[in-house]
Amino acid sequence: MKEFLEEKLHIVHDGILHVNEVIAFALVTVIVILLIVVIKDLVRLAENKVQKRKKTIFSHRRNRYKNRIGKKNKF
Repeated sequence: MKEFLEEKLHIVHDGILHVNEVIAFALVTVIVILLIVVIKDLVRLAENKVQKRKKTIFSHRRNRYKNRIGKKNKF
């Protein structure tokens, strides 16, 4: 890996920043940020696909103003 960086990309660890090293660092940073965003979106999609508990009018007590289909009762 070290030989590949030195020969192909001309990135050498000599303490002096060159243009190639700055461009490589910027590319790596952008790729990491994109991976984080993609993972966050995948987690959000998975969370939305999981069925959540639906709240209805019959969740814990009966609403006396509505019948089963949600229309108001006529008294």
